[in-house]
Order: sequence, then C-alpha cells, then structure tokens
Amino acid sequence: MTLQEILGYLALVFLIASFAMPTIVWLRGLALASTLAIIAYGIVVPHYAVLAIGVVLLAVNLFRLVQIRRLVASVGAATAGAEAPITIDWLLPYMHPVALPKGHILFRKGDIADAMYFISHGRVRFDEFDIEIGKGSLFGEIGIFSLDRLRTASASCVDDCSLLMVPAEKVRELYYQNPEFGFFLVGVITRRLTEDLEKLASARAAPG
Repeated sequence: MTLQEILGYLALVFLIASFAMPTIVWLRGLALASTLAIIAYGIVVPHYAVLAIGVVLLAVNLFRLVQIRRLVASVGAATAGAEAPITIDWLLPYMHPVALPKGHILFRKGDIADAMYFISHGRVRFDEFDIEIGKGSLFGEIGIFSLDRLRTASASCVDDCSLLMVPAEKVRELYYQNPEFGFFLVGVITRRLTEDLEKLASARAAPG
C-alpha cells in the first residue's frame, strides 16, 4: 500500500469516525484529523485542488472548535459564578435609561411583562411581597419567561429612580444567544422563587 493510499484511507476513517461521535467537540477534533490527512495527501501526490480543499476545511473546523471551546468556557463561568455580583457592562448597548419620580408605578400585577430593569439609583417596592430592592438590583425577568408573560407583582418607585431598561424581546434573544446570560437569569429566577417559598413557609409557621 502506497503512502498516498494510507493517507486517503486515514482521512476516510477519521471522517467516518467523526460522524459517530456523541459530542460536537470530538466531532470537530476528528474532522480536524481528517483534514490534516487530506492536506498531507494533497502534498504527497501532489494535488493542489485537494490541498486547497483540505486547507479550507482545516480553517473552518479550527474556527468552529474555538467557538465551541469558548461556549463551553462561558457556560462553566456562568454556572460557577452564580453568586457573583451583577455586571451589566456588556448589556449596556441594549439598555435604555429611564428616569422616574417617587411614587411612580412601573407596572401592576397582571400587566404584560414587556421589559426587564436594572436599578442604577433609587429603590423599587413590590407590595405583594412586601420587599424593597435598591441600586444594583435586576428585576422584571420572571414575568418575561412565565407561560402567560404577565407580571407576578406590582412595582413602584420608593424614591426618584434611575433605571436601565431592556425590552422583553431583546432579553429573550440574549437568553438564547448568550449562555452566560441565560445561566445568570436562571440563577436569578431560581433564587427569587426560593426566597418567596421561604417567606411563605415562615409566614405559615408564624403564630396567630
């Protein structure tokens, strides 16, 4: 068997094996091995058309592999950093500043959830839960992802407030496109629901 034949069969074996891989990382890794064998075949023969195809496939697979690695890393960072402080620097291009006076009602329970908010100054109160949140807090995300997409509580400004608003459609778009943002939101929603359940349990356990 000649060297050319060995390289050709090797490229074919790697290519077939890549289709059998259960994960995309291994698929791309074996596809890279296959393209390297194709490039070697194109050099040994020599066959410049095959060599050019191999180089293009190598670049595409390398690019996709780097993308996948970054995606995996961002998911890991998101899950590991669930308790990290909220940073919104990368969200700023999608946010709109909103200045609201003391006493202003942002939304009422049952309203359509059309936006998510970040408090840059002031405090916001939720009467149904008897809680207030302040600077650095994110709110309004639960209604956006609820089945009926309705507000679960009313929100009003305790002070003059400066808020940053993201439309609901943009929030959903970012959720699907950015795994770090998606995992962050899941963590926020889970934490809020857990706190609500704890408050309900404490209220039921209170005497009288």
